[in-house]
Amino acid sequence: MKKNEFIANELCLSYRRNPELSVSDFTEIHSSSDLEVAFRQVWNIDEIEVRESFYALYLDNKLDVVGYYRIADGGIDAVAVDIKLIIKCALLSNATAVAVAHNHPSGILRPSNADKAVTTRLQTACAIMDLRLLDHIILTDCDYYSFKDRGDI
Repeated sequence: MKKNEFIANELCLSYRRNPELSVSDFTEIHSSSDLEVAFRQVWNIDEIEVRESFYALYLDNKLDVVGYYRIADGGIDAVAVDIKLIIKCALLSNATAVAVAHNHPSGILRPSNADKAVTTRLQTACAIMDLRLLDHIILTDCDYYSFKDRGDI
């Protein structure tokens, strides 16, 4: 290889099946409460009161779940969210809709200013890429908050 020659990397998406969960295990998504149930199916429930995590569900035109991805894990009161990663996974999975959720270990359902800012940025990114942002759910151990139900999406 010549000194100034570069090798390009080929990117590929890997699909890994979760033997404990199949797409048919998800309820039909018609409401925020359906999304809450779906997110709780994929969440590491042992950590819901320990640290913040951020997940995305990817859906097709019929709003059937085609996949999910844990976007990030954070600390006690924050999680860094990469909007590009959410959009990349949506495009590579041929999703037409996205729903996201994160948890508040404190048990307080009220969205922070950072939560609102992430939602606004994600709405903009989804609109540019012709993806539908269905909702942003905040989970606690026994309750949830829906940005859509509150008119924030």
